Amino acid sequence: MSNVRRTNVLMYSLVDRLWRKAEQDAAITRSVTPHGLGHFFASARLSKGVRVTDLAEWLGHRDPRITHETYAHVMPDAPGRLRALMDSVFTGETELSLPLEFEAVSQAA
Repeated sequence: MSNVRRTNVLMYSLVDRLWRKAEQDAAITRSVTPHGLGHFFASARLSKGVRVTDLAEWLGHRDPRITHETYAHVMPDAPGRLRALMDSVFTGETELSLPLEFEAVSQAA
């Protein structure tokens, strides 16, 4: 887990102390760790369609492949979502808006 400045230096003792206090204040009785919360956050976001590249950045992963390899199991419906999106684009139900750099490439071709 990296910090905001991406130095990958965290004071784990501080995180642990703050987490234990928050657990106690919230009367959480299950064994929940900050690491487990990170996995829950990532899995929940990916299962709702957040892009792997966005999640990788939020998690501090230098390479989105790490994120994909770790969490691919929570995206089993990704191929179906992609097919549905492409079907709706090709039938005209959904307009596909591309970033400007893609539009420039398609116009040049």
